[in-house]
Amino acid sequence: MTEKIAVLVDSCCDIPEEYLEKNGIYEIPMQIIYKNKTYLDRVDISAVEVYDDLESEIPKTSLPSGEVIQRTLDEIHEDGYTHIISISISSGLSGTYNFLKVLLDDDGRFTYTSFDTKQVAVAAGLIAVGTKDEIDAGSDYETVLKKTQKMIDNTVVYFCIPTLEYLRAGGRIGLVTSVVGSMLKLAPIITCNSDGIYTIAAKARGMKRGQRMMLDMVTKFIGDHEKYLLAVGHGADEKSGGNMMALLDSKGINGTENFFGQVGPALGVHTGPGLVGVGVCLLD
Repeated sequence: MTEKIAVLVDSCCDIPEEYLEKNGIYEIPMQIIYKNKTYLDRVDISAVEVYDDLESEIPKTSLPSGEVIQRTLDEIHEDGYTHIISISISSGLSGTYNFLKVLLDDDGRFTYTSFDTKQVAVAAGLIAVGTKDEIDAGSDYETVLKKTQKMIDNTVVYFCIPTLEYLRAGGRIGLVTSVVGSMLKLAPIITCNSDGIYTIAAKARGMKRGQRMMLDMVTKFIGDHEKYLLAVGHGADEKSGGNMMALLDSKGINGTENFFGQVGPALGVHTGPGLVGVGVCLLD
């Protein structure tokens, strides 16, 4: 049987728009839940719209619905795909990985492998990008799986945010840390630890200092590696995101592919506006 491999991602992976337009990539939207209405992440609500309403209501996020997942699996089958590589944000931050795995187990139409990236946002998106590139290069299923796992083991994300208020509100980080950060007017730099849980990598005095600290962290992570994917995401602050790109470029940090854009609504709920983040996925 000829292998035809699809990549299935959840919307919190913040995969670049140009990749979502490629054949063989399917995105399942998380749910953004307000008191009076539920929206589909990156489908019928944007991060900017979430930010605009934060003063009146901080919404909740929830797993993709079983109905939407089933509809997506039907579409993948109808499009002739025989294999699925499912890539999800950290199971330490969301139940999406486990939920998708159960539904794929029950489906029976595909050969599939589910990956828990232990990452979030642009970092998880880069892993999906690298997986799709490997498929498009003509690699067989087993080779792609090995490549994907290697990327998961060699990916990092850092994001600097003006306040921990929204992470605290969403239950993603401790209240005490949030209060201390607010009192000192520090801009925390968040990363994911080896278990895929948010942890504070550093606290900067202001966002500009935070960007310079992230530059140092990314430079150290890349080291002597020459092949890597790079992404910068921002929370409704294109100017600051552009400044981060310029800082990276000034140090000669340019990936084999570079991506830049607005983070998705689901991450925006938990971080609020003003975020600047960097993801790196080593390829060699």
